Amino acid sequence: MRKITSIFLKVEDRSRLYFERFPFLHAFLAGIGIVLFWRGVWEYSDVLGLRPFWSIVLGALVLLIIGLFLQTFVGNTIIIKKVESEKRAEQKTKTDIKQVEEKVGVEEITLEHLAKKLESIESKIEKIFPSNK
Repeated sequence: MRKITSIFLKVEDRSRLYFERFPFLHAFLAGIGIVLFWRGVWEYSDVLGLRPFWSIVLGALVLLIIGLFLQTFVGNTIIIKKVESEKRAEQKTKTDIKQVEEKVGVEEITLEHLAKKLESIESKIEKIFPSNK
């Protein structure tokens, strides 16, 4: 079974690499494949005589068993909300960075001003009290 899985994974990787150059063709063929797959599932459920109610129940059970029920129906909403909250956090971070940069700029100006005043005071003290260097 591992060998078969390995073969399918290699074929899938190679075809994905090939179709990266042709995204429209890749999307078109993917659409055809998906439609044909689900048409087969639909037809097979008709052959089995599966009523709509039992189709819903069976489909929900399959999704629950493999852990995809919530991801399928709620996952996209959660992902979208997560992306939106990350965008808000990023915007807040950018605003915070701008504020910090402005404060740093003011502090730099203040430090430069203080350094000049200190130099002025030191030169005045030096004039008053010359040191013997």
